[in-house]
Amino acid sequence: LTPLVIIFLVPLVSALTQTRENFDVIHAGAYLSAISVFLLSIWTSVYACVAFILVLSLGEALWSPRLYDYTVSVAPEGKEGMFLALSSAPLFFATLPVGMLSGILLERYCPEHGPRDSRRMWFIIGGLTLSSPL
Repeated sequence: LTPLVIIFLVPLVSALTQTRENFDVIHAGAYLSAISVFLLSIWTSVYACVAFILVLSLGEALWSPRLYDYTVSVAPEGKEGMFLALSSAPLFFATLPVGMLSGILLERYCPEHGPRDSRRMWFIIGGLTLSSPL
């Protein structure tokens, strides 16, 4: 669902925000993506999952293309590729710890047997994602 939403949203959002500064749009999109997780801490249903994906996708449609544009605009001529690779480094380095944390949180709050507290798990994840735009 996310790739489909992104395909339609990126051109629309880009057109609507073309007069805004790259950094402002990146920041707004990052916060929107971060707060999308809190939808799952409020209510857990299929509708909540769809709402989460839609809000997350809208945030990504805001920040993602602008991050590339901003990165290329600040890169010295001839170094654009290196700057684009470096702009992806935080995502790359976060993959392993996030995967490990996901396993720990699932084990603790959504065990195979016993009581589950997925809302608290998503609240913790939401709190962690809010640090991303900072």
